[in-house]
Amino acid sequence: MTRKRGLEGRRLPPRHMLGGMETNSTSKHLVEVADFRTDSRYRLVHFEGHGWEPLAPEEFEPRIHQLFPDLDPRDPVRVHWADRPWEWPLWHPGEA
Repeated sequence: MTRKRGLEGRRLPPRHMLGGMETNSTSKHLVEVADFRTDSRYRLVHFEGHGWEPLAPEEFEPRIHQLFPDLDPRDPVRVHWADRPWEWPLWHPGEA
């Protein structure tokens, strides 16, 4: 099976591992945050209808409000975290 590639060519998690991705569900998540990784300062985030994006912590909420103005980023019904909610890998200015 071929999967899409995300940030820096890494494979994205299979849809069945992210949960809440059923197309006929009435409680579909609008936002999916992929697994926490320590090899990047970003977390991959999937926005319904827009695809995957690597986002830094300071970009997360503004991007949600840009795409879904009325969405509460802390709504667990619409925003799903694969693990470690609201955590991003440590990053220090000057690091690649």
